Amino acid sequence: MKHIAAASLVVLCTLASQAHAQQPQRGWYAGVSAGQSTADIDNSSVLPVFGATASRLSTDDTDTAFKLYGGYRFNRHLAVEAGYADLGSFRATRTVTAPAVGTISGEFKVSGIFGQAVGIIPLGERFSIFGTAGVYANEVKTSAASTGAVVLFSGSSASNSDVNGKVGIGAGFDFNNKLGLRVEWERFFDLGDTSVGATMDVDLVTIGIVYRF
Repeated sequence: MKHIAAASLVVLCTLASQAHAQQPQRGWYAGVSAGQSTADIDNSSVLPVFGATASRLSTDDTDTAFKLYGGYRFNRHLAVEAGYADLGSFRATRTVTAPAVGTISGEFKVSGIFGQAVGIIPLGERFSIFGTAGVYANEVKTSAASTGAVVLFSGSSASNSDVNGKVGIGAGFDFNNKLGLRVEWERFFDLGDTSVGATMDVDLVTIGIVYRF
């Protein structure tokens, strides 16, 4: 997905050199984007097993993700946005080998709403780059199962709600005054905690469409 995003940026730059229409200066807009999420999981925090002296961890740390958002652009350089982002699900299995043998497996689903400021640098008449910074009010839900000597004492599901920071960079190309293309990388920080069996940062790379009203 990162290769797709990089190729899209090249295409956007090429389109920008051929653009002649003027960028809209202010107004409401909405967008939808989809792509790949990748979790940077703190291995020491994942599915701890009390009393285990030896274990190994395997993870599936990528998934398909999407977001829906709306915003208002105040001028050439500043906008604000709010929306919903489903970062997908990530899986991990810890295999305990001492003092007894067993496994614990968990699936971590992350979703929530976000708000952010957007700083914009127009490059030409249709092409722009931008940076974002804001907060993500999220919920991490875990479903777990165990085998062998590993026993779940606190149940097979848990959830944690929190507000965490997020940042991003991206590029946009306006086909006309109404419709545009957007490529973006974002990072969501410190999602989850020990109560759900994992702490992670999540990277999100997306491509999407923006419509201006």
